[in-house]
Amino acid sequence: MSGVAWSPHSTSWTNCDVNEPLQTTLADAAGWLRSQNVRFALVGGLAASLRGQTRTTADVDMIIAADAKRAMALAESLDASPFKPLFHDFARVVETSLILPLRHRSTNIKLDLALGISGFEQQAIARAEIVEMAGTTVPVVSGEDLLIMKVLAGRPQDDQDVRGLVIAQGDRLDWEYCLRVGGELGEAIGQDLVGRIRILRGALDQDL
Repeated sequence: MSGVAWSPHSTSWTNCDVNEPLQTTLADAAGWLRSQNVRFALVGGLAASLRGQTRTTADVDMIIAADAKRAMALAESLDASPFKPLFHDFARVVETSLILPLRHRSTNIKLDLALGISGFEQQAIARAEIVEMAGTTVPVVSGEDLLIMKVLAGRPQDDQDVRGLVIAQGDRLDWEYCLRVGGELGEAIGQDLVGRIRILRGALDQDL
């Protein structure tokens, strides 16, 4: 796995009931990205189920250490892979949304590869923890980085995922890290992420 740095820690996938098509898609995505020497980490619903409370999801979401040019090069290598572009005009989606949307050829499961361009996203990939699943290993973003991502996204499902994450992990979360990184990221994008994280922390204290 030349060019791909993994965490020395490993855990088992025990908190998420993942069906066979999702497992196949996830394993094939991990294998393909490794073959391309692209660092990556699992995010989205599957990561939320592992780090927090189990929920259903119909696709696989990953963040990759790649810019738009690298993502386009990946798209050009799809012919020999288990994946195909989700849209004919995928180049426009990559350039405007910073996501490479793919679909598994046999399972028909969607694979969204978000381009990890920012320092925070690259740090999240570097901090990811190895999880054993479906006969392979997949790096999954830490609970802290997932919490920050979900707070930043702020959609109703993200709010539910954050609540499940806080309930499941509580004081095991490194709240100091969340506040520090949330503060740096919030300042860069002009959002009060620290205030939202403090509210979550306060809710946890009330539940204890």
